[in-house]
Amino acid sequence: MGQDTVLISAFSCSAIGGAIWLILRQLQASSLPGRVQRLLTYSVLGLFVVTAIYVIHWHSQNYKANFTGKSEVLQMTNIRVA
Repeated sequence: MGQDTVLISAFSCSAIGGAIWLILRQLQASSLPGRVQRLLTYSVLGLFVVTAIYVIHWHSQNYKANFTGKSEVLQMTNIRVA
């Protein structure tokens, strides 16, 4: 499961993006004043950007933890040099 971080990341971004899209549709159809709608829309879109950055960071850290220093090419290079 540790090697499927791209799949998990893409699924979570898609699911969160879909949920945010539904929230924005309901928000635009509401009877709130225009300024409140804009502020809420920008807030929700900002939340999506922050979530996407977090998911990419999580994937990066997971990749580094699982694959940095464990490569067979790097291990063979270290053996030959030593």
